[in-house]
Amino acid sequence: MKIRDIKIAGVIVAGGQSRRFGSDKAFSLYKGKPFFQHSLQAVSSFADEMIIVTSSRLFSRFEALPNVHVVEDVDEFKGCGPLAGIYTVMSAYQAEWYAVLPVDVPLVTSSLVNRLVSKVDERYDAIVPVIGGKLQPLLALYRESVRETIYEQLVNEDYKMGNILKSLSVLYLTEEEVAEKEAFHNINTKQDYDTYIK
Repeated sequence: MKIRDIKIAGVIVAGGQSRRFGSDKAFSLYKGKPFFQHSLQAVSSFADEMIIVTSSRLFSRFEALPNVHVVEDVDEFKGCGPLAGIYTVMSAYQAEWYAVLPVDVPLVTSSLVNRLVSKVDERYDAIVPVIGGKLQPLLALYRESVRETIYEQLVNEDYKMGNILKSLSVLYLTEEEVAEKEAFHNINTKQDYDTYIK
């Protein structure tokens, strides 16, 4: 089910340390499946390729997945956060758009990703939801032309995801347009898990 024959890469960002959670949250379970599988499932029907970008510590736990590429951050920006992960994937896998999802949003659905993908428009560099007044740059779409802008920001040692949006043409989606506010619940702590997942 590809949208308008646009080549889309699905990018799952899974390089976090999970310090606040206390264990590798990518492998915590929701409805009997690890968190990362929910992110994969939500985007897989729209993506020509699926890529998980992770740390060397977790690489072996992902690499046996069928039909999924697993990569580590490029050496130049290893350990520099999600922005480095997105740049790594953009450098290694050719696509027109990159659908980025974090690994810790197990309530995400394919219908949400469908809403984002349906907004793809050559006038924009990125499609980013705004939930509760907060930008959601880690559950968003980025055009391939953004790669150089990301590289420049990384070289300047600015690793904040939100800052990349300042120099892009961005379509911001309201809560009403997204319609699935709960999908953006990041499970960062055991308390989050107890509140949203149990």
